[in-house]
Order: sequence, then structure tokens, then C-alpha cells
Amino acid sequence: MRWVLLILFVVLLEESYSQIRRDNHARLYPTPPDKYSRMTDVQLQKVQTLFQIIQDGIAKGSVNKFSSHFDNQMFVNITRGESGYFSANQAAALLQHYMSTRKVISFEFSRISEKGVAPYATGRMVSIYKGSLESAQVYVSCSWQSTEWVIGQFNIY
Repeated sequence: MRWVLLILFVVLLEESYSQIRRDNHARLYPTPPDKYSRMTDVQLQKVQTLFQIIQDGIAKGSVNKFSSHFDNQMFVNITRGESGYFSANQAAALLQHYMSTRKVISFEFSRISEKGVAPYATGRMVSIYKGSLESAQVYVSCSWQSTEWVIGQFNIY
């Protein structure tokens, strides 16, 4: 009888421990959102923070502020410039070169969509380029990768 109770106790203990581990794993590593589900509060907060970091970086003309959030392979499109898929380092170099030739006067995201699998933000950047005022539209989209949002697309047109 003791053995039966001991085995029952061990089984119940293991089941409780497994449930705790599953709950902690789900909290720490939320699944990526899909078109049918809503983002978790953690995912929403992370994407909002990322868009704020990107906005601040562009406004200061500093790609370094957000380049650590680039996907390993990302799409970059710069009007009258480069367009295609680039590694994170190549994308950072391209965008830094673009920014280094301009003095950003103002930038702010005017539209942010935080829904679905690819949240995006777009806004108007005003800068001085070769002594002239220039206006460009910036579009950035993100995707969920493991436990973080990453920048998968960056367009300047």
C-alpha cells in the first residue's frame, strides 16, 4: 500500500511540475501572433517599444539606435538607391550611408498598425540633402521571431 501511495504522490507531483513549466514557458516565450489571434500584452508592448526606438533613431539620423533589431535577412528599398534582400550588417550600412548624407529635420510615424503577423509603421521624414529640403516616406514592418520582434522590411521612398 505504501508503494502505491508513493507512486501516486510522485505522479501527481510530476504533473503539477509539468503544468508550472508549461505556464512559465508560455509566459516567457509567447507564440507568434497569426491573422486569427490577438497579440499578447507582452508582444504588443514589445512592438510599441520597437516602433518608438525606430522613430527616435530616424529622428536623430542614427541607424545604430535600432539596427540591433534587424532580421538576419531583410528587405531594404531606397528610392534612387539600393533595393533587395540584405543581411542585417549590409542593411545597417546602406541605411547609415543614406542617413549620413542627410540632416534629418523631422520625423514621426503618422500611422502605426500593431495587428497581425506583420505590424508596420509609416511616416514622413523631412531632411536637408545637398542644401535642399527633401521629403521622404518611411515604411517599416516587423515580424515575430522566437521571443522578439525584428525589423524585416525598411523602405524609404
